[in-house]
Parts: sequence; C-alpha cells; structure tokens
Amino acid sequence: MDNNNFNDLPDLIPYRKGDKWGFCDRNKKIVIECIYDWVQKFSEGLTWVKKDEKWGYIDKTGATVIPCIYDNAGNFYEGLAWVKKDEKWGYIDKTGATV
Repeated sequence: MDNNNFNDLPDLIPYRKGDKWGFCDRNKKIVIECIYDWVQKFSEGLTWVKKDEKWGYIDKTGATVIPCIYDNAGNFYEGLAWVKKDEKWGYIDKTGATV
C-alpha cells in the first residue's frame, strides 16, 4: 500500500484506555496504542496528539510524522496547520516545515 494514500486505511476513532489515548477501528480493536495524553480526529491524513505536555502529528499507521515539540497545535486544513512554540505562532506544512 502507498503510505501517501491514507484513504485506503480504515476510519480511526479516538479511544481512551485508563488516562491515555490512542485509536481503534469500528470494532473497537486498538489500531494505534494508547500512549498519548490527548488525541484529535484525523484531518488530511494526520492528527495532532499531545504527549508529555507537547503537541505533534501522527499518520493513520501511528507513525510520528512531526515530533511532539509544540506548545499548541491545530488540525491540517488545505495542507497547513497552525502551531505555537516558545510563545510564537505560525503555520507548518505536512513535513513540519515552517511556511
């Protein structure tokens, strides 16, 4: 499967186990382990997750695409997401590059 074709992957649902979050499929089978402090729904193949008080992005396979280095973050829309780091706000693309 082409890793860039996220439409081929199943819909993932945020799932909490204890005080940690991950993702499960429609049958409640855990697909992405519950290791995050908080998760959001996927947007454009990525989602922002919180771990150790920082935000980053993972794909639908659970791979870290952009490390958890941000103080705050938002979802991707038209290829960009807003982020906050060290009291500065800006936008990143899906590679984590500042734009």
